[in-house]
Amino acid sequence: MSNPDPHIRPVDLRTDLPALADLIELVFAPTMDEGGRAAIREMRYMSRLGAGLTLLGRLNEMMSGIKMGYVWVEEGRLIGNVSIYPAHLPGGERDTWIIANVGVHPDYQRRGIARRLMQTSLDMLQRRGARAAILQVDYHNDAAIHLYEQLGFVRERAFRQWQRSSTAPTPRSTDSSVFITRRRPSEWAAELALAQQVRPNPQGGIGWLKPTVPALFRKTWRDSLINLTKMTSTERLIVRSEDERAILASLWLETQLGMFSTRLTLMYLPGMVHLANALLTSAVRRLRGTALSMEHPFDDEEASALLRQLHFSPERAVWHMRLDLRRTRAPHS
Repeated sequence: MSNPDPHIRPVDLRTDLPALADLIELVFAPTMDEGGRAAIREMRYMSRLGAGLTLLGRLNEMMSGIKMGYVWVEEGRLIGNVSIYPAHLPGGERDTWIIANVGVHPDYQRRGIARRLMQTSLDMLQRRGARAAILQVDYHNDAAIHLYEQLGFVRERAFRQWQRSSTAPTPRSTDSSVFITRRRPSEWAAELALAQQVRPNPQGGIGWLKPTVPALFRKTWRDSLINLTKMTSTERLIVRSEDERAILASLWLETQLGMFSTRLTLMYLPGMVHLANALLTSAVRRLRGTALSMEHPFDDEEASALLRQLHFSPERAVWHMRLDLRRTRAPHS
C-alpha cells in the first residue's frame, strides 16, 4: 500500500463539488462533448442542494463515482482529482471499475500528482478485491498514456467517435443486390461469432463498456423489461451468407428517450466493406433528419473512408486501457 499522503483525501460531496466542476471543466475543455458539459452542469446544480445531497449522492451514479474518488489539496486549494465508478459490465466481467476525470490544474502539472492520485485509487481497488480497472485516454495524450503504462495498464484498442448532423445530405439509395433484414432472436450465436472474429476480447470488444460476451447478443425477458423502463430500443440489421448459416455484417441502431442521437454499432467481416456500405447507407436514408453517432475502431481505414463519404465527422479518438488488478501489482513510485 502507498504511504499516506497529506495532500490526498477522499472527495467530500458537501464541499468539493464547485471546485471539482471548475477543475474538470478547465482540464478537459478541449475534448469535452455535450455529455461532459451536461455532467458539469449537473455537478453545479447538485452542489446547491445542501443537506439533500447526501441522499442524492447515493442514488445518482455520477455522484457516487465522484464520491468514491480522491482529490489533491495544495495550500487549501483543490487542484487534482480522480473519480472511480463501477463499470457494470455484462457477463463475466464484473468487479471491474472505471477510472475517470484524472486531472491536475495546469499550474501544478508535471509534479507527480496524477501518479499519486492514481496509485491511491488502485491501492483502494485492490483492497476491495476488484478484478480490473479500465480507462479511456486521448489518442495523442502521450504523457498520460506513458503514466498509465508505467502503472501496469495495457492498451486494448483505439476507437474514434463519429457524428453525423441531422442536416447532413441524404445519400443515394443503397446497392439493391445486398439483402438487408432484421436479425432473428435465434441468430444471436451467429452474430456473436461475427463479433468474436472482428471485435475480440481483450482487443477492445464491441466498444467502451461493451465486451464481446453472449449477454450482449442473447437478450432475456429481464433485459427487455429493463430496456422498457429506460425507454431504450435496439434494432439489429444484418446481411446473411448465401446459405444463411452465418452473418457477414451487422449494424445496431440504439435509441433512448432523451438521447441527442441514435447510436450505431457496425461490424463486418474483412473484405466485406461493400456490405458495411449497404447497411450504413440504408440506415442513414431511413433515419434522415436524425443525428447519428458511432464509436468504431480507429484502425479500420476502410470504414473511416466510408463514414466520411456518408458525411460523418470524426471526433475524439481514445485508447481503451485495462489493468488486471488480480494479476498485476501496480508499481509504486
